Amino acid sequence: GYNTAMDTVHHNKRGQWIFAMLLVVAGLVSYFSYRQQVFEVLASGTQWVLVTCGFVPEGDDNIQSERLRKLYYAARMYNETPAKELSPEDQLAAERYPGMGFGLVHTFDPRPVSAVIGGWLFTIPCTYFIDSRDCNKSPTTVRLKVSIVNFEPISLETIEQFLAVASPEIVRITLSGAESRSNSNGHLGVQHNSYYDYDAPDPENADDQLRCTDTDSANPIKVIDHCLLTFNYSRDTIVELKFDSSHRLEAPEIKGQAQHLVSSFQIRQ
Repeated sequence: GYNTAMDTVHHNKRGQWIFAMLLVVAGLVSYFSYRQQVFEVLASGTQWVLVTCGFVPEGDDNIQSERLRKLYYAARMYNETPAKELSPEDQLAAERYPGMGFGLVHTFDPRPVSAVIGGWLFTIPCTYFIDSRDCNKSPTTVRLKVSIVNFEPISLETIEQFLAVASPEIVRITLSGAESRSNSNGHLGVQHNSYYDYDAPDPENADDQLRCTDTDSANPIKVIDHCLLTFNYSRDTIVELKFDSSHRLEAPEIKGQAQHLVSSFQIRQ
């Protein structure tokens, strides 16, 4: 009787296991059969949310960039806590440009941020950072924004240029360790087939790389015309500059200004 009972238990467990496996197989078959429809529903839901919230006009393909920009900053700030008390400059900017993250994503706070890049110590005022939340970290790669006119950070007079998705008046600076270049096949920026290589702006430094978008290739895929200038600041430190293609012929001057700025951040030992 005992053996019969045990056989019954084993039989039931085997049946349950087979039934569970059949459910898994059926689920996989259903997923692969209908995954395209699932993705289409999810995609249409995204569009529905944007239309419902007023970010995209119903029946109109033109995106309301101002509202989308606010949505973008709202998403970036979702898990962050704004400062309890804003500086006078941040408060004024927040009143002029509500929802743009002043005091959190953008700031006029000049407090120094220490970063070790490629084994070298740099101290950078927070206001230079693209995302001032990085000021609360110990970054090993820093991403900065400056005016192309004087390589100064955001000011009350240049807010709109710095908030723009792309502005010919802005230079983006990425400072990273030399290993970043080897890990990205010699290029820190986004790879696509719309770049055209130019001669290095500094003939004495063969490692310099100047690449600009080819307008005919970039326009169909909606890539904004820009140049990427990459050079060795030191043996262990790489600088990449991203700026509007209209400034391509000014690349040697832009590199010189960037070198001077980065040098001013470095702590000499």
